[in-house]
Amino acid sequence: LCTEEGGEVAPGVLPLVVRAGGGSPRDTLSLLDQLIAGSEGPTIDYERAVALLGYTHGALLDEVVDAIGAGDAAGAFAAADRVVQTGQDPRRFVEDLLERLRDLIVVAASSPETAAAVLRGVPEDELARMAAQAAMKRRKKLTMVDKANVLEASRLWRRVSERVVKSEFPE
Repeated sequence: LCTEEGGEVAPGVLPLVVRAGGGSPRDTLSLLDQLIAGSEGPTIDYERAVALLGYTHGALLDEVVDAIGAGDAAGAFAAADRVVQTGQDPRRFVEDLLERLRDLIVVAASSPETAAAVLRGVPEDELARMAAQAAMKRRKKLTMVDKANVLEASRLWRRVSERVVKSEFPE
């Protein structure tokens, strides 16, 4: 479709489009067509796709994961505050964060080749960042991202998002 329309897609965009399509090829193609129409040039860049599809930017997810790995609660909550201040949906942020944590488990539990095959479409530089995040040094100990850490983080972010939504949209 991109070739037919004379456009290009930046790295990281196609996985977002496929994810937004929810498994439906027709919906995925429709979304890609909308992105092509909404782009300001021949290339659909990552930032524009994130904004138009409503996903959380990878840099913000990296910041939160790094804060969690470093045990920096203030940094993690500052990122959550930016989500609200910029008008993003906190629930979308939590879903994106949980997906990132799942991806980190895949990266931590497999070889680089297997991780690249499972996480098709993820650019190599992002896979390298995730590999570094999956084995962070925390308090001079090597901490692996594992199921228990993901469950703990998901509970924390669920509570944070509920509080943020209640404070922003009181009943």
